[in-house]
Amino acid sequence: MEQTVILILGGYGGVGRSLSRLVLRETDAEVVVAGRRKEKAQEFAQALRKEFSDSSVSARYADASDPKSLVEAYRGVDMVLVTATTPQYLHQIALTALGAGCDYLDILVQQNTIPQLRALSSEIAKAGRVFITQAGFHPGLPAVFIRYAAQHFDDYRKALIGMAMNARFEKPESSHEIIHEVGESNAEIYQEGRWRKANYKDAIKVDFGSRFGIRTCFPLQMEEIRELPQTLGIGETGVYVAGFNWFVDNIVFPLIIVFQKIKKGMGLNALGTLMYWGVNTFSSPDLGVVFLLDAEGVKGGKNLRVKIIAEHDDTFLFTSAPVVACLRQYLDGSLTKPGLWFMGTMVDDSRLMEDMKQMGIKIKTEITNGNVR
Repeated sequence: MEQTVILILGGYGGVGRSLSRLVLRETDAEVVVAGRRKEKAQEFAQALRKEFSDSSVSARYADASDPKSLVEAYRGVDMVLVTATTPQYLHQIALTALGAGCDYLDILVQQNTIPQLRALSSEIAKAGRVFITQAGFHPGLPAVFIRYAAQHFDDYRKALIGMAMNARFEKPESSHEIIHEVGESNAEIYQEGRWRKANYKDAIKVDFGSRFGIRTCFPLQMEEIRELPQTLGIGETGVYVAGFNWFVDNIVFPLIIVFQKIKKGMGLNALGTLMYWGVNTFSSPDLGVVFLLDAEGVKGGKNLRVKIIAEHDDTFLFTSAPVVACLRQYLDGSLTKPGLWFMGTMVDDSRLMEDMKQMGIKIKTEITNGNVR
């Protein structure tokens, strides 16, 4: 049986390196490291061949801004895995994959990339291709955790996602997706039977345990959970994220909002440099990520509270593990239905959680009796 060939666009970046290693460790797929600096791709591919001596690894040049280079890079590839932080080129990345007969998976954070892919959804289904978007942990895991907790309730009333992380940016450009998200200001929460726009006044306190303590968290837009209130009968839900540090939260974020209100994309490079410096200078040395679900409902006539907490020291691994767990389901034929899908709603949630544990992610579930608020 021939190996599945997965091209990782941006494969020598921080997440790309982690993903490449995890794909080789956890699957039988062949990896193609691709990016616009072929020498860096070749250097990393050579390092992988030494590390995984029995694995197939190669390198290719691929510039997301150059459609011709993408056509060449996609030859003989079964799936394109997009880690490159170039959402402005998403349409041609996806369209070229479709033309080349490739399946597709991305880990892009921005929610405004979804309409670009939805515009291709009929072509994707007609071509018999599987396109998976919003993979990783943010987005990616909110829908998985909310769905996974449903087994504990007869009446599922509340499901809130909280996340906090302390990481370092490898380069200023790595912050651009977050800057776009902050500038969009499209946060939403679901309450009293409807989605409504949210802002800083809707912030909540979340206890992240010994690693980060109690933090103020602000609401986000998370398209993958939009249909869950209807499908699971949840009365209240939302996704909330803690800030980085005093400098980024109180100086950089307000500047981003002001600049983006004046003009979309204004000052992106300067803001990226400032955020890169602010995160890498003022953040705590205790690196890591904590992701949790705080859910409430009724089981057997009794009020129940369920907390599911996942954490790891390495934010790159925490992003990569759910992606590779999803890929394992794709590779064994479990995820074969053509079309455009969110990772968080497509995967087998129980299996993905177990696979993440096997990859080193610490996950624990706490169930207590309590009043439903």
